[in-house]
Formats: sequence, structure tokens, C-alpha cells
Amino acid sequence: MATTINNNGGEQLGLMYKRWTLDCIVNIAYAVALDFSQRPELYQEVGDDLAEKLTELQSEFGFEANFPNMNTRQMLMSPIFGESDGHSSGNDTSTFQTFRLPVLAAAADFSENAQPTAFPMLRERVRSAIVPFRTHLIDLTGASINQTRKRTESVFNSATSILKDPKISLVFGINGLGDDDWPLNKIDPQRAKLIEKITTQLSGLPYGVITKEMFVRIQRIAEKGDQSIRIIVNQNIEDPKVDLDPLISELYAWGSDLGLVGGTRPQVTARVQPSWSAMSAAATTAKA
Repeated sequence: MATTINNNGGEQLGLMYKRWTLDCIVNIAYAVALDFSQRPELYQEVGDDLAEKLTELQSEFGFEANFPNMNTRQMLMSPIFGESDGHSSGNDTSTFQTFRLPVLAAAADFSENAQPTAFPMLRERVRSAIVPFRTHLIDLTGASINQTRKRTESVFNSATSILKDPKISLVFGINGLGDDDWPLNKIDPQRAKLIEKITTQLSGLPYGVITKEMFVRIQRIAEKGDQSIRIIVNQNIEDPKVDLDPLISELYAWGSDLGLVGGTRPQVTARVQPSWSAMSAAATTAKA
């Protein structure tokens, strides 16, 4: 019998994936928080509320439960989703990415096939690939996952509120940006340009310069992964009456944006985890 869970399961897991893919937001906001103290002359127009947010992130980053630094976020999130899809191959040895790869490959084979007579067989191949992936996703529940979600959501929301403040965009030469649903639910070229400017001007960021095109692509990966996970978890995929075509479209877009489908199919290979010691050292210095 197929396992089912409530709809919140897919929504929460999808949002966790989305934030993890966009995890660079946290590191960028932390770099801005450090810059706030290092170049005070640029932040003269910043109000008290924003100043408190910047100071809180700068001082608590890596030292409080709801402000996990990069090393801690890696420790929390890698067992769930592997390396962040925003800045990796999307094809590491993690359980999540290992189960995902055949799903994306099956969706690509269906989408790229021009022979309607093969559609039923290819749909069943997609369904068969999804079942173990779905089982793995549904197992990602419980007290540990809930705490990880709360902690990573807290620091992500803090970072987002800083980067969305119009006074911050003015510091980096961009006018007219107000509060909206960016970055989780809106793709905005101007905000992507802000990310490019910040990562160009500030040093010590673990991913280096993130161009506006790169950031928009990261947002696309986050969105398609979120939608795919929600459908997979919330629907009874094993029911032959369930229409798989909308999900297949999302999966194909997800795999395409990741660069995992189209052309030669990749093989799972081991990857060396990067070192984020520089960010940890910066956090320790700031706390001191």
C-alpha cells in the first residue's frame, strides 16, 4: 500500500529545499553585516531597525541556534539534500541526489521522445523511478528535521530581510527596490543585479562573484525543485489514475536547469566537500 502524508509535508520539505538552494543569500547578508562595521561611512542612512538586524546577524552568526553559520548549515542540510544545488554539480553521493538522478533521467527521456506510442512505457518508467525517491522524501520527518527547518528558516529570513531593505540596495548603487516576495517567490533582474554588485564589491564570500544570470538560474532550480518535491510527496504517485505529465514537466525543467539532463547522462561520482574555514574565522573574529 502506498504511503501518504498530509499536504504540509510536501510544502515544508519543498521550502527547505528552496532555501537550501538559495543558501548563498545567508552568506551574502552576513558579508553585508560585516561591511556595516568595516565601512561605516557607507551606511549613514541606515535606520535603527536595520542597524539592529545587521548587528544581530554579525554578532550571533555561528553562535546562536537560530543563526547557524555555513559549517553548521552544511552539517544540518547535507544529510537531507546533499550539497546545495545552487553551487554544486547536483550529482554528489548523497542519498537525495542519488535517488533523484534516475527520476530526472526518466523524465527527460519521456519529454524528449517524439514517438507517442512509447509514452505509456516511459510514463511507467518515470513512476517506477519516483517511488523509491518518494519513499526517501517521506522518511524525512521527525523532531530532528523540524529543528533543522526552524533553524535554517530563521537565519534565511533574517538574511532576506536585510538584503530586501532599500537602504542596503542604495549602499551598492541600486535604487527603487522595495519589499516583495523575493527571493523565494519572485525573480527580479534588479535584485539579481544587487547580488552581483554585493558579491563583486565584498571579498571573502565562499562562492565568489555571483552574476545576475547565475542568480536567476539558481532561483529557477530552487523553484522547479520545490514544485517537484511538493507534487511527489503530496500525491499518491503509485496510483495509475494520477496524471504524471505536469510533474514530468517540472522534473524536466528541474533537471535541465541543473544541467543533469540533455546530452550525455552524468554518473554519480564522489565529490570533495569544500572548506568554509574562512567564513568561520570571520564569524569568530566578529564575535570577539
